[in-house]
Amino acid sequence: NLKLVAKQITSIEINHELQVSVNKLILATGHSARDIFELLQKNRIELKAKPFALGVRVEHTQAYIDQIQYHGRLNDEYLPPASYSLVTQVNERGVYSFCMCPGGIIAPCATDTQEVVTNGWSPSKRNNIYANSGIVVGVEPSDFLNPTDPFVCLDFQKEIERKCWEAAGQTQRVPAQRLKDFIDGKVSTEFPRSSYQPGIVSVNLHTIFPAFIAERLRQAFLDFDKKMPGFITNDAVLHAPESRTSSPVLIPRDPLSFQHIQINNLYPIAEGAGYAGGIVSAAIDGLNCLEKISQENQA
Repeated sequence: NLKLVAKQITSIEINHELQVSVNKLILATGHSARDIFELLQKNRIELKAKPFALGVRVEHTQAYIDQIQYHGRLNDEYLPPASYSLVTQVNERGVYSFCMCPGGIIAPCATDTQEVVTNGWSPSKRNNIYANSGIVVGVEPSDFLNPTDPFVCLDFQKEIERKCWEAAGQTQRVPAQRLKDFIDGKVSTEFPRSSYQPGIVSVNLHTIFPAFIAERLRQAFLDFDKKMPGFITNDAVLHAPESRTSSPVLIPRDPLSFQHIQINNLYPIAEGAGYAGGIVSAAIDGLNCLEKISQENQA
């Protein structure tokens, strides 16, 4: 919990027990710390809806991606497992690959009950037989009827994660569809394989995503197949959802001081505050914040 006096945080309460006095509070949570958003809202600290991106995680075999990227050659002692980076515009909205994992694995990353979330990772040797990547569509607060609601994008993120949980049987299995079947709007009758260990369930993903997501994904895959001929294949499997690309909520701060626009000694930084999109950018944002605080102390 937080204790505020005269637009400043004077102490924080940890685990409903420990009281810690503070004169400067750097808030550096991850982008999935939804309880922090709720805590700030409860204390009437201003939040804003923030654009983010949401879609699927697509998995090919690594050998197949190698053949596309290396023109028929496989990775060896001279060539690493091939990766890719794809981006396009569909109806004035970006669709792009996110966190591409050569030689990687799709992992369950839910942070609460009654939801499923996918993410990808690669072992250091990139030696798994699979290659996966998020393929995501930009989502804006203006896509919804109440764009000024600070939780409008967060609520949409929750809705999709819950729908996927329900559609796949209310376990940590996830809805899945072969890539070409998704393009054609057909339910997949079987799957070649999946690195996602809890398991996958055949679902027409067009019933999961609203049209503004599903149709942009479909059009983007068609464009990606022109940039990487052969990318669309029924040997590739879509897993849903890839939904934790960045924070769907912004904790607004002054661009010069890095302090919250209402709270004088609160410094929201990095991914959870909406100012970074990965490990490196979060670290840089943290360093910049410390530099601002150091300048204040010297003034």
